[in-house]
Amino acid sequence: MVAIIDASITRFGKRKESLLELAGEVALPLIGKYEIDFVVVSNSYSGEFNSLSGINNLITTYLSVDKVPSIRVDNTSGSGGSAILVAKSLLDSKITKTVLVLGVEKMSEKNTKQVTSVIASLLSPEEKIVGLTLPSLAGLMTKEYMRRYNASREAFALVAVKNHYNGSLNPFAHIQKVVSLEEVLNSPIIADPLTLYEFTPISDGASAIVMVRDEDAYSFTKKPVFIKGMGASSDTSYLSEREDILTMNAVRIAGLTARKMAKVDKVDFAELHDMATVLEIVEAEELGLLKKGEGWKAYYDDYTKINGEMPINTSGGLNSKGHPIGASGIAQAVEAFLQIRNQAGSRQVRNARVGLSLSMAGFGNSATVIIYGDEP
Repeated sequence: MVAIIDASITRFGKRKESLLELAGEVALPLIGKYEIDFVVVSNSYSGEFNSLSGINNLITTYLSVDKVPSIRVDNTSGSGGSAILVAKSLLDSKITKTVLVLGVEKMSEKNTKQVTSVIASLLSPEEKIVGLTLPSLAGLMTKEYMRRYNASREAFALVAVKNHYNGSLNPFAHIQKVVSLEEVLNSPIIADPLTLYEFTPISDGASAIVMVRDEDAYSFTKKPVFIKGMGASSDTSYLSEREDILTMNAVRIAGLTARKMAKVDKVDFAELHDMATVLEIVEAEELGLLKKGEGWKAYYDDYTKINGEMPINTSGGLNSKGHPIGASGIAQAVEAFLQIRNQAGSRQVRNARVGLSLSMAGFGNSATVIIYGDEP
């Protein structure tokens, strides 16, 4: 068992700072407080976006901790969850005592077309060559969900309405703007039928957590947040080979594994990978948070809102908080840390003792589910 003893996050958005400066913004306050003996860096595209390689060593040099061993973890948009899994493994094996897990991405130096092309490189060459992109997959998934389950078009837009409201309460969110249902539906179409407000923006930012073994946690803080369970799973990168576009096997299996390890049936809140609004619904169903084929109905009342029975993406999610890819999974852990410590301010969930996060690569290519709790 391991625990998170501290956390830090930058404001997400289009930042003027360099990738190294963003990393320093979250890491320097933590390095000043703790004796870090390993650094795990979550970053996917420093080469493509910033013409930088060996980013983990560049970061430790920038932080003046050159002699601290480090490693970079790249699992595309699932890098953050994978980095936490690596850190947990290092602690469990007693190779290290105190790990800084740092996620960072600087994306805004490229335009939208360039960013979309870079991210689409995770798709199989045969599917990419016919023009498939992650947004287009989200559009196809939405149409099939609506057809199969007779879901309303408005339900997907309501995901964006909720998440933008939550983001308006988050001082670190990229988009801190409340939007109405009409504004979402009338914004420009990106991948029919989904519109601009139903996709994540292109963001820069960084986030970080400090992890130790559970037996050491209380020597650092009175309120550690424990990682009670983790599960990781993968699926084929060929979307055309999957049995069903509405089934995300990696998400489901990772969730079951994490729950089994944590020995919990119910969580109090969840941070999911809502690159597009439809993904929040489908992922929530795969994780057992919403009923299969009926998840869309939950967005017509308060069920998934901060004060609801199953709050989802209290941070604003990727949809509003932003999605600096390497930082996103770590940012989910930061939100869980704040919620369980009752430090989430106006977006605080009542009685938040157990939380869940899903860090997902690609379109369900792989997934890492983490369950957090206020006790081991």
